[in-house]
Amino acid sequence: QDGQTEITAEGEVLTDLPAGPRNHHWTKNIVASPDGTKLYATVGSNSNVAENGMAAEEGRAAIWEIDRASGEKRLFATGLRNPNGMAWEPDSEALWTVVNERVEPQKPELVARALVPDYALGAHTASLGLAFARGPEGGNALPERFARGAFIGQHGSWNRDPRSGYKVVFVPFADGAPSGE
Repeated sequence: QDGQTEITAEGEVLTDLPAGPRNHHWTKNIVASPDGTKLYATVGSNSNVAENGMAAEEGRAAIWEIDRASGEKRLFATGLRNPNGMAWEPDSEALWTVVNERVEPQKPELVARALVPDYALGAHTASLGLAFARGPEGGNALPERFARGAFIGQHGSWNRDPRSGYKVVFVPFADGAPSGE
């Protein structure tokens, strides 16, 4: 309710998501569809390069679409090693996510079918958060330079010298897609 600052109702299980005793990329992010009828949940892979076998990857490295009324779910996007942070782009109304990928060892047959990322932020930057700025018509108070685009929070790498990431990146957008370096 408007002004409420805490949840007092009992929780209710809507659906289960892949997890288990070995739960390598364990974080989950959730966002509602603009009309509120669906939920989208990220589930990271259970390994770096399937070293625990493909059975451990069932239903993982994906974004699940969940019907809020029934709890029924379907795979919405797959092959995303560790998706984190999602947001709806205001002009196209498309769902965007940041993904922490790994490129080796490559399997040529999968590489040939893969979609190229819309925007690459570099290796080992650990992008976790994503938020879109609204344009001036959306009422934000940001300077024009930051009025249309995505802000991406990076927690950085734990295993790289020199360190990379540890910053907030702004990616300008035009016509629903990245429009800058």
